[in-house]
Amino acid sequence: MNEIGFIGDIHGCVEELDELVTAARSRTSHLVFLGDYVNRGPRSREVIDFLIRLQQTKGLSTSFVVGNHDQAFLDSLEGDGFDSFLRMGGAATVVSYVGAPRADVLSQLRESVPVPHVDFLKSLANQVVVDGVTATHKHRAHELDTSEDTEQFLIYGHSPQRRLLPRIERDRAFIDTGCGTLPDGRLTCLFWPSLNWTQSKPWNPIR
Repeated sequence: MNEIGFIGDIHGCVEELDELVTAARSRTSHLVFLGDYVNRGPRSREVIDFLIRLQQTKGLSTSFVVGNHDQAFLDSLEGDGFDSFLRMGGAATVVSYVGAPRADVLSQLRESVPVPHVDFLKSLANQVVVDGVTATHKHRAHELDTSEDTEQFLIYGHSPQRRLLPRIERDRAFIDTGCGTLPDGRLTCLFWPSLNWTQSKPWNPIR
C-alpha cells in the first residue's frame, strides 16, 4: 500500500503550504486536505490558487474536505452570513481578494472572487474515505457515513493542538497544529499507514 498524506488546516498560510507539499510529495502521490483553507492567515486567495493548480498536477491525486471556514466563505458569496464570516477571521480573506475595501465590502468581495474559486469551494467533500481511513474536518462521529467499516482510522482537523504537534491516538488523529491560528503554529502532514508526520516551519504573521 502506498502512503497517503493528510494535511491539516491551512488558514491562508500559502508559504507553509508550498513548503509542506514539496516535502510530502517526496513520499506520496496522494494528498488529502482537511479543510479550513481560508481566514485568519493573510493569503487565502493564494492558497485557493495553489490548491486549484495542485488539482491539475500530473501524477498527483488530491482530495479536499470542506472546513467550517470554507463553508462560511461560500455562504457569504452566495447567500447570508457575512457578519458571522467576518467574526471568524474573514476580514483577512476579504483583504486577500479585494485589497483595501471601500463601502459595500460584500459586493466587492463577490465581484473579486474568481469563478474557479467558487467552483472549488462547491466541490469540497464532507469526508474522504480511503484505504482504511475516514478523514473529515470536525470530530462529529454521527456525521460519518455509517455504511463504512467501523474499524476505519479517523483523521480530523479543526481543533488546534496547543502543543503544536499532531495528537495521534489508537484509532484517530488530530492534525490541526495551529498554522494561521496559534503563535508559532505550523502546518502538519500525517502519512498513512505509517503514522509518521512532517511539519512546515512555524507560521510568522509578519511575513
